[in-house]
Amino acid sequence: MNVELRHLRVVVLVAEAGSVGRAARWLKVSQPSLTAQLKRIEAAFGGELFERSRTGVTPTPLGRYAVDRARAILVDVDHLSATVSAMTAVESSAVRLGGFPTAPMSGIASRLRSHGEIEQVSIEVEWSTSVLLQQLESGRLDFALLREFPGFELRLPAGVESTTVVESESAYVALSADHPVAESTRTRGEVELASLSDEEWIGEPPDDSGFHVLFRAACEAAGFQPKVEHHSVDTSVLMGFVTSGQGVALISPTSYRMLSSDVTTRTLAGDPIHRKLVLAWSTESPRAQMAGDVLGMASSAYDEAITEHARRGAVQQRMHVA
Repeated sequence: MNVELRHLRVVVLVAEAGSVGRAARWLKVSQPSLTAQLKRIEAAFGGELFERSRTGVTPTPLGRYAVDRARAILVDVDHLSATVSAMTAVESSAVRLGGFPTAPMSGIASRLRSHGEIEQVSIEVEWSTSVLLQQLESGRLDFALLREFPGFELRLPAGVESTTVVESESAYVALSADHPVAESTRTRGEVELASLSDEEWIGEPPDDSGFHVLFRAACEAAGFQPKVEHHSVDTSVLMGFVTSGQGVALISPTSYRMLSSDVTTRTLAGDPIHRKLVLAWSTESPRAQMAGDVLGMASSAYDEAITEHARRGAVQQRMHVA
């Protein structure tokens, strides 16, 4: 069997899902069917790409190499496709917005739809900053909301400009509401990172933002090596893990849709992990002149998300004090 692009996408998806069953649900195919396809793909590669266990799958050394190369190839292919697509005329009344998964994205889209000159808004949500920048460069996106971590400043390609939406957004720790650390820090509302040294952590798979490097460095500065045993791009999986008390997670204060009465958040003492939010746009876009307006929309959407997060936090505080 020859390895095709669709096979590479399967390999990457299984790695990101962390289990064949979850990947099958995302692909809307049966698990046995995907298992059989994965075995054929592994046979074509000449070895096992994933180690199977009761809790899911993890890439083998060959699998890690295959996943990394597959991601790079798929980015190049998507870039090529986007460049070709950009050669066709773009409706000046349409806006194509991209960004990483965060609550203000929907707020920006809603405000764009209310703009009198905009007839259509399309959204592209993507964890990878480099992919979003490539999509801006190629003309596939008009605007993108990006995150920038200290020491991992954005390298804007030619034809892309940016401005700051939020200068500094701190990371929060999400814990189960009855977690001992949550109980002991309820009054002061912040937690020392060192107090979480024995915890297991869950988060999104490592990406190109620099977040995971900074997180590990902060933990080492606090005197421990973090046990990052679980990764998921599915927020329901992440919050289910936290709610059940199996571990903790780092989230942004604008991740309010992830919260429930069984989960609470705490700021980190000393603010060791924070990021800047940036709006970038293609200078070749027919909507480039709207950058100032979109910046205002992004700032307003962010303030709205922060207010909602604070409101939910206050409700949770009252519930658990009662």
